Amino acid sequence: MTGTPTLPRATALPHRVLVVGTMLVHVAFSLLVVFGGFLAWWQPWLLWLHVPAVLWAVAGQVRDLPCPLTTWENAARERGGWPRLTETGYIDHYFTGVLYPVAWKPRMPFFVLAVILVSWIGLLLP
Repeated sequence: MTGTPTLPRATALPHRVLVVGTMLVHVAFSLLVVFGGFLAWWQPWLLWLHVPAVLWAVAGQVRDLPCPLTTWENAARERGGWPRLTETGYIDHYFTGVLYPVAWKPRMPFFVLAVILVSWIGLLLP
């Protein structure tokens, strides 16, 4: 990669492993936010994880809160010799333009909220 410092492999590797681990936790959190309500149809106790995750995600959208996972991933990326995530963070780096077109970005929070609400309505139906 151009523009990134070259580090000895032994120095960079633990940080790069941490980057991948943090990214996987971030993906798991994102899946919990979006699909946790559907998982709760099968295992209702998952609501105890899903509801706080949704509240954090909504607060992060409304208040522009810094995500601790993004902060940790960026720190590990820097120490591992990799570039930081895009300025707008994890979702834009990994999802926007990959899972959905960039043009859909302004509508995606509403789409995700609609998916969550459908899952919650399904929980209320007998």
